Amino acid sequence: MRTKALLVIMFFLSACISQKRIGRLSDDTGVYFKKNKQHNWGISIKKDDHIVALNEHPITIEIAENEEIKQLVAGYDSFSEDNHMVVAKGKITYKKVLFDVKDQWRLDSSGFLIVNRSITVRGDLEGGFMSGVQLTPNKSVTRDSVLLFAPGMIYGTTSNLPEWAIGGTKGKDFIRIREDRLGAPLLGVYFQDGNSIAVLNSKPDGRTTKEDSRNPENTLLIDNKFHFGAVGVDFNEKKPSVGYWYPGSEGEISYRGGGKRAVWTKRYHPIQNGFEQHYEVSFSFGHDNRFDQYYSRTWRWAWSVLNPKVNYHDIDLVKRSIMHVLNDNVENHGKLTGIRNFISPVNDAKGEPYSIFGFTGKAIETANYMLQYALDKNNPMSETYRKKGEAIIESFMALKLDPPVGEGINLLTGEPVVAIGRDRIKRVYLRSFGDDLKALLKAVKRERKLGIEHPEWLNWTRTFADWLLPQQTASGGFPRSWKPATGEVIDHSPQSSYNAIPFLVLLTELTGDNRYLEAAKRAGDFCWNTTHSKGLFIGGTIDNPNVLDKEAGTLSLEAYLSLFHHTSERKWLDRAIVAGNFAETWMYVWDIPMPADENDKELYWEKGVSNIGLQLISVGHSGADEYMAFDANEYADLYLTTKDEHYYQVAMILLHNTKAMLALPGREYGLKGPGWQQEHWSMAPGRGMANIRGWLPWVATSQLNGIFELEDLNEDLYQKMIQK
Repeated sequence: MRTKALLVIMFFLSACISQKRIGRLSDDTGVYFKKNKQHNWGISIKKDDHIVALNEHPITIEIAENEEIKQLVAGYDSFSEDNHMVVAKGKITYKKVLFDVKDQWRLDSSGFLIVNRSITVRGDLEGGFMSGVQLTPNKSVTRDSVLLFAPGMIYGTTSNLPEWAIGGTKGKDFIRIREDRLGAPLLGVYFQDGNSIAVLNSKPDGRTTKEDSRNPENTLLIDNKFHFGAVGVDFNEKKPSVGYWYPGSEGEISYRGGGKRAVWTKRYHPIQNGFEQHYEVSFSFGHDNRFDQYYSRTWRWAWSVLNPKVNYHDIDLVKRSIMHVLNDNVENHGKLTGIRNFISPVNDAKGEPYSIFGFTGKAIETANYMLQYALDKNNPMSETYRKKGEAIIESFMALKLDPPVGEGINLLTGEPVVAIGRDRIKRVYLRSFGDDLKALLKAVKRERKLGIEHPEWLNWTRTFADWLLPQQTASGGFPRSWKPATGEVIDHSPQSSYNAIPFLVLLTELTGDNRYLEAAKRAGDFCWNTTHSKGLFIGGTIDNPNVLDKEAGTLSLEAYLSLFHHTSERKWLDRAIVAGNFAETWMYVWDIPMPADENDKELYWEKGVSNIGLQLISVGHSGADEYMAFDANEYADLYLTTKDEHYYQVAMILLHNTKAMLALPGREYGLKGPGWQQEHWSMAPGRGMANIRGWLPWVATSQLNGIFELEDLNEDLYQKMIQK
């Protein structure tokens, strides 16, 4: 009787008051339950007694029945306090079905707002349902009047997004993203006044079915095995709502069947008596002076909540296995030596006999690591490795670089070739030369320390630099691409000028000629003053021009660090930090399981293998790879320089987790043998698959760069990091 009387009193009190504070996010920001016009309870966030976000109807249910979609909303009927949380209850009735909702709201120790939701279905109905938790910032904004952050997907406005990309101009009213497309199941909105809101699935699951994964053309599926959600923001009203929907319907744009279309892919749970939904959503509110500060802080929040684990590997075994693959695939054809730009890791298929500079081909970067591994005291084939490395370099030195006649050679004929565009417009890219001439200069520097001079290698690289420097604009930028042999500029876009910086810094270091350093500094200032100061990094991949991508961030990180270490000027370190903060947001920091009903033999990503550390590649699609294995040393460098432990955690993930699907003795994953790895995968539909099972030399050299250069950076740190 006492319990019943207490409940009656609590209900009476809740009916008499118009609002109830449940806690503070900060000294000036509080969270309240507030009566709505229907006389039940909504939630609001107040700062300095002004509402900054609210939802008068926190319960949202979407019904799919007989090809009709219905939206239902409701407030809470009651709430009670229990052990530092507020338990709010409500219900939605549709026909003969009751959706019984219990939300547990609480504030964590850092001031983030968390809701743990449970829904129980009472009754049966043909069709499906989805539920959601949203908050509406108390601001009237449009898509391009705010800056969005969805890690690996959206940074800022629609600028530098393909129009058909999720978040692009073809789908601006609704942006809902399946969480398996995102490095963290996170989306945030940054307003012009510096205030912000972000939503995170703080306990992601991600399970799905083969039907959902393999059949993205199915626009509506209902299944109780869907455990993935979607984060998003709806701009169809004057005041957009930010939130989480479960399961993960996606729209207005969804990537389907290799294409991008303005169509929803709806995912629902069945309306069955006794069926339950359970999920947890966290909201963050803050203020930052710059967009890059906002997304970096928000990303680190997600990192701390998700707590990605290191997947340890035997790094010495990794190194040996990859070097053996390179050694076995270097081809010699008389006076020409190189490694093909494409080789199958599962059979004997090979691409055209083209060996390519930089980007995907990494022929001279391969030679650099052949030479470095030749110095390993435990390498019984040192002489073979050295001869092959030198032979690759000698073969490429037949290419004229002022102007460049190509980006590589036909190993059978010696004719110059280019990396892409052979069937369209032939062009050579700044990225290609920046990558591999930099690698050659690293070899020159290492050999010089051993007392071995290579003036012919050094002079050859200078011919490119001396041709390039006069093309630097007054503002400091370099062209993106040229016609082979003529040097006629094809693409004047200067956003990728960072590609030249490490190469030019190394040239000054090795020659003493400050012209190269001054050009590198001007390029660094240009990149910073145009896009990097806004936290945006553009144009890294040569086959996807002038869009946001992670390689733009990593290459800029390397460039700014090279300037910092050569000049000791603090501004270059500050810029490197911004680049590194951007690049790490492309990493997956939560585990996404393969569909349980998948055929193990058909999957390219093995069941049970952690995908933490895999990185998305570029906006406009959901492909992912392990390219950032290249940068383990750079994040270790940031750690040593700044003493920020977070960078050590990033470096550990990039050193170890990026080997997750590398074939090693005893776990070859259906590949040809230890040291092989395919180029890319998807964690979104089709999960665990790829367009093609290919290996390109960059797959190997990116892994090796992070290992060898970490070892060179700090031997003691390297030994610490490779130990489990």
